Amino acid sequence: MKLAIVVPRYGPEIVGGAETFARQLAEQLPAPEFEVEVWTTCTDNLGEGGNVYPRGPQQLKGVSIHRFPVDRRFRDPGLFHELTARFISCEPTTVEDEYAWIDNNVHSPQLYAHIIQHGREFDILLFIPYLYGITFYGASIWPERSVIWPCLHDEPFARFLQTRIMLASSRGVMFNSEAELALARDQLGIPVARPYVVGGTINEVESDATRFGERSGINEPFLLYAGRLDFTKNVLELVDFFVAYKEDRPGPLKLVLMGKGDLSIAAHPDVEVIGFQSEERKQDVYAAATVVVQPSLKESFSIVIMESWLAGVPVLVHSGCNVTRTHVQRSNGGLYYACFSEFAGVLDWFLSHPGERKHMAELGRAYVKRRYSHDAVLGRFRRAVSLWTGEDLVAVG
Repeated sequence: MKLAIVVPRYGPEIVGGAETFARQLAEQLPAPEFEVEVWTTCTDNLGEGGNVYPRGPQQLKGVSIHRFPVDRRFRDPGLFHELTARFISCEPTTVEDEYAWIDNNVHSPQLYAHIIQHGREFDILLFIPYLYGITFYGASIWPERSVIWPCLHDEPFARFLQTRIMLASSRGVMFNSEAELALARDQLGIPVARPYVVGGTINEVESDATRFGERSGINEPFLLYAGRLDFTKNVLELVDFFVAYKEDRPGPLKLVLMGKGDLSIAAHPDVEVIGFQSEERKQDVYAAATVVVQPSLKESFSIVIMESWLAGVPVLVHSGCNVTRTHVQRSNGGLYYACFSEFAGVLDWFLSHPGERKHMAELGRAYVKRRYSHDAVLGRFRRAVSLWTGEDLVAVG
């Protein structure tokens, strides 16, 4: 089975759930059953689109990678950002505006030429995520071989006419969760082609809470946010809620923000921004946290809450995100909130019930190991491939 994973950016230092899933799948699919290549660009920043990685083929952790330059001559970044702001603020727009947004997204003509030349040599071209020009343009070249892994959120871009056409005309669509599939099919009314819920593998990694305290000097109890520092992740509301909570309840509790992004966080003595962390150090931060908070309203899976459970920490999620709330409800590995009063009440409960916190984390851990182990995800992926290609891989391996 020859599989090409097409992703706009790729590498262990890239922060993002879709990119992490793409890398994990490429590294973990067993050979020779799967012959995998990654086709990507030379950029690490999809907003700026600058080429930082060398073009051409390379090997990374046993994966064959082909990098192609982003060509910024074919886009108007000012128009792109203007249209993005209009879509996010729900201003009146047209289908022509949607196409203009896609046309001025991140593109690589050399990557498209590679897909044209070599795409038919592969059984499946797996595009992840849906949101970028690389996927919109690339998947249209050989739609009969293209499977979209959209990482779909309930956002204006998911409602584009071209998004509907792409998902309906592809060979198949691979979802991270049942809630994401329900969003596409039931809420957005997209006639999804050959859907299959696969999810992603979450690997258990050794962690040590003590190491984080020794390195950082943070030994107080803390809430942890892990992910991009981006307004679309609802981080500013989390910070506002936490600051208001501390005004009412002074004490040692801190908020630690782990990740990078363009968001400006106002200085506060109990808010620590620790930036991007290596894989080993990231796991230590999880293990040291009292509770991991996922405030985002736009998640298709949320690796963060899975990693926190494996590290032995319960989670607090926003009830406005159906995906993360469903994970919590199914696992009993955490709680959720909708407003500040609920946030404060739930946090009070967490802090006063250490035994129950530990039990919730254990339930979450069992949920991850049952549903998102390597073997469980690989089995679902094989069944999905069988659906898309007609080739029976279910019994292999």
